Amino acid sequence: MSSAFRLILHAREKLYTAGILSTMRLNHPVISIGNLTLGGTGKTPLVIALAEGLKSRGRRPVILSRGYGRQNRDIVIAASNWQQAGDEPCLMAQRLHDVPVVVGADRYESGLLAERQQLGDIFILDDGFQHRRLHRDFDIVTVDPAEWNAGEALLPTGRWREPKSAISRAHAACVQQIAGTEIPSLLIPTFVVQTQIDGLFRNSARVATEDLKDRRVVAFAGIAKPERFFDTLRSMGIKPIRTFAFGDHHVYSQRDIEHRRGDVLVTTEKDAVRLAGPEFPDFVYLRISANIPNFEQLLSLILERLRDAKWTV
Repeated sequence: MSSAFRLILHAREKLYTAGILSTMRLNHPVISIGNLTLGGTGKTPLVIALAEGLKSRGRRPVILSRGYGRQNRDIVIAASNWQQAGDEPCLMAQRLHDVPVVVGADRYESGLLAERQQLGDIFILDDGFQHRRLHRDFDIVTVDPAEWNAGEALLPTGRWREPKSAISRAHAACVQQIAGTEIPSLLIPTFVVQTQIDGLFRNSARVATEDLKDRRVVAFAGIAKPERFFDTLRSMGIKPIRTFAFGDHHVYSQRDIEHRRGDVLVTTEKDAVRLAGPEFPDFVYLRISANIPNFEQLLSLILERLRDAKWTV
């Protein structure tokens, strides 16, 4: 099956290269952040960091997202209803406040809506590396070095959406820094991304890490790589008595967590978006961000390419 999938990808690439499959252009520049594997490579924190960086330079970014797992097919602007917009778009909207997050399966149509409503002047395409229909001016690929160094197994038997060679389409790579894992040598500009722990929160109020260190903590997560979340808690001195892993984007029921009681329930910020409502018990969530030591260099690389493409930046 993976061999057949590889042939399909190769044929699709040839069609785009030959211009038989065309791309659509928006009236503002597009920066894409995507990856070559399924989930868990730090795209969402990177999207947030890039949006904040562009805002600080006087730009008005708009995020275009697919909204995986949502219960609505319309184009919507994410707010607090994760069922309509998806958990990651709602997380980004809540963190960024005045940056619109437009959600729709067709990112070109979502961009047109944003342009009609004059929501901004530059687009960030979330999880867009395989969304070839929309022209982008700068492609960033996020890389988990452990996955990269482990080999390449394509869908449906493996986690790879495209072969490693597809990274040549990108203009830059952002590689997660993972303890004990070597940063791969890539043929495109490479930037290390560090996980920055912003702290623990209950609703919007900060919770001191020390308050959890001697408590009976139960940790749970429905993300792509839950063990990394559990390891992060341990690195903070929080040692869960039990951990529970659910599938990525898991839709929680009250039964999922009502019997998982300790003194404190701890989860991720992405899970917290899906746990809004009085039917769920009180919990604490961990907030993280992406820290790129050479962020100014990455931003300069992006803006230089946009100028080369004749955009006003």
